[in-house]
Amino acid sequence: MKKKVKRIVLLVISVVMIIIVSVLLWDIFRTISTEAGRIEFRDRILELGVPGCLMLIGLNVSQIFLFFFPGEMVELLAGMCYGVFGGLLVTYIGVFISTAIIFWLVRRIGKASVYDLIGEDKIEKIENSRLYKSRKAEWILLLLFILPGTPKDLLIYVGALLPVNAPRFILLSTLFRFPGIITSTIAGAYFARGNSRTAIIVYVVTFIVSLILLRVVSRKEEIREIMKINKD
Repeated sequence: MKKKVKRIVLLVISVVMIIIVSVLLWDIFRTISTEAGRIEFRDRILELGVPGCLMLIGLNVSQIFLFFFPGEMVELLAGMCYGVFGGLLVTYIGVFISTAIIFWLVRRIGKASVYDLIGEDKIEKIENSRLYKSRKAEWILLLLFILPGTPKDLLIYVGALLPVNAPRFILLSTLFRFPGIITSTIAGAYFARGNSRTAIIVYVVTFIVSLILLRVVSRKEEIREIMKINKD
């Protein structure tokens, strides 16, 4: 009975978060669709000071919980507001907090807690996959965090379901996101300066490199399997 109540509470919280984040992101993306809007948004966040920074961190945490929203957009906003390295720091804080919370929740409440978010069929596929049974499961999974474009937020849930060391996985999965985060914050910094062309070039180059790297690493059966589970 307790588990059922926990699942219902988690589902309600998730729905509320989806609504809140959707409204926030829609309003923000509409604002930054123009150069004037981007400048206005950046100035508004900077004027708020610490609360503005906390708002971006909170937005990042919410987005990672709801992994089906593209995380790159929040990272882009961080780069627009605080520059390349300031945006990197703000994003890393949000990533670390959300990774730790998600990992703890899945381990503490159990896999049933994520059935409504991920789907019971996906969890069963993960548990029956070669990755779950591999001795190198942790490092294979961490390799996917390095590659831009892979479903990193979903991989947090996957990692929590695998027999991996919790503190090490939380720390390394956060650090290994560096290539993807730095790409987005660089693009965001260029967008803030009105240099959209360079920002687009950064994303295109990253996309091409990601495709090449994915082609190489997907030769491992465990990685092909987990990527296929994500698409299903």
